Amino acid sequence: MKNKILVVVFIIYISLFSLVSIILPDKEISNSERRKLKDFPEFEFDSEWISKLDGYLLDHVVFRDEFRSIKANYNYKLLNRLDNNGIYLKNNYIFKSNYPTNNKSINNFIETINKLSNDFSKNNNVYMMVIPDKNYYLDSDDFLKIDYDYIYKEVNKLGFKNIEIRDLLELDDYYETDTHWRQEKLDKIVERMSKSLKFKYETINYKTNSYDKFYGVYYGESAINRKPEKLVYLTNNLFDNVTVKYLENDKLNSIYNVDKLDGMDSYDVYLDGASSFIEITNNKSSSDKELVIFRDSFGSSLSPLLVNYYKKITVIDNRYISSSYYKDLIKFNNQDILFMYSTLFINESGSLKG
Repeated sequence: MKNKILVVVFIIYISLFSLVSIILPDKEISNSERRKLKDFPEFEFDSEWISKLDGYLLDHVVFRDEFRSIKANYNYKLLNRLDNNGIYLKNNYIFKSNYPTNNKSINNFIETINKLSNDFSKNNNVYMMVIPDKNYYLDSDDFLKIDYDYIYKEVNKLGFKNIEIRDLLELDDYYETDTHWRQEKLDKIVERMSKSLKFKYETINYKTNSYDKFYGVYYGESAINRKPEKLVYLTNNLFDNVTVKYLENDKLNSIYNVDKLDGMDSYDVYLDGASSFIEITNNKSSSDKELVIFRDSFGSSLSPLLVNYYKKITVIDNRYISSSYYKDLIKFNNQDILFMYSTLFINESGSLKG
């Protein structure tokens, strides 16, 4: 009798669960994971269709986020595991595994950057700054790390003037729930850059603007509830004297887009997030120096801190624009050129356009 009751309860549970799944409309986006959920696959007579269907069903399970949270808490708190699906918790920080070292991606990065540099003139001074991701500063044997020394060694073969910053940073310079570094911690990076790029470093009194509801990308992936962090963006009167032009957003004319603070990713407040081509002109500059920055998302928060030192800064994100397009927008001659990419991106450089 007991077994029959269990079977009936199970059938009712499955039936109700399936009914709710059918009635409720599919979500297009997972806000917690910041990604587009999979669409129902078009039917095909092959095994891949089953795999695609499986992915679709997993993405659209009713109460999916709640189940993810239960599983994560079970692994982290009851089983005392350090990771759940490649997401690690340590000392209140959330890390994501980027192991193993992707030699193919590193080679792709080097080949693409080398190709891009063919467009430069002999009057351009070219620099490379590789930004370590926060896993670099994790002093624990519990996690497998990529071979950072190998990445730096291979990138240095490009022959550009290297700006070494690994010794300046520490874990506290990064967000606990996100991959990125904190803008308010980057003045020491600017000072180090001044020695290589040969501009006169100045201590600038920035106004600290705070947003207290920042949830980094790893927050959603961890499925663990915790308090939000504080995101800071720095402003100064010198920003009132700049002209900013975005290729994709001609309505925005400022360094920060504060409307993005309440969006899916608050980090997009810096230079409007995924912007492919930006021109920042300092109308009060006493210098005629120009800087061209090729960067990933780490460069969004650092670039504004260089405005004081250049007449014009051009910021290019080669994940979203190819050289065949921006060649019509910029002429390379007599600028400082800085390649500024994180180890995280170099190890997964498939989106880099030549």
